[in-house]
Amino acid sequence: MRPLLAVLLFAASAAQTPTGAVLLRHEFTESAEGWTIDEDTDNAPPVFSTTGGNPGGCITGIDQALGETWYFHAPTSVLAVLPRAVNGTISYSLKQSGTIISLFDDDVVIVGPAGRLTYRFPYSPGTDWTDFSVRLSADVGWTWNWNRRATQAQIDSVLAHPTRLEIRGEFVTGEDMGSLDNFTVTAAPGRP
Repeated sequence: MRPLLAVLLFAASAAQTPTGAVLLRHEFTESAEGWTIDEDTDNAPPVFSTTGGNPGGCITGIDQALGETWYFHAPTSVLAVLPRAVNGTISYSLKQSGTIISLFDDDVVIVGPAGRLTYRFPYSPGTDWTDFSVRLSADVGWTWNWNRRATQAQIDSVLAHPTRLEIRGEFVTGEDMGSLDNFTVTAAPGRP
């Protein structure tokens, strides 16, 4: 098959892939929508801007360079929809100030009484907006309690009663900034 034809067929099939209903979307057009910054920045509010997003507004965390990896911490509105997002997706856009990635850590963290789920993407954001998306499903490689691959039953149990969801904002050792936009939670295809 010729390369151009293969690309066109892939694009057509991707466009037809069913997606689930949007359960929640934070585009940060008018506020930080309840998000905070955890860890290195000591539970500070993010900087909200009506411009500079992808498009529109965004929130930004500014590193205090205290040694810990800092994260964007989701509000309770996000936690409330996660039980309906089993096999759905979490997606968002990130950009960061550093050009050389020097810090490696978990990208998405979801915690509940049943345990801790983490996910690491095979790539990092650049200084321009980078899109990320991960299914809340065992077949994509979530980690359970730091050292084991998560089963679907473990993912389901954490999502049933989540107490914390975090998105990594720091990718560079030392002073840096990271911005978040277009955070979306969708249900699995065919689920309301």
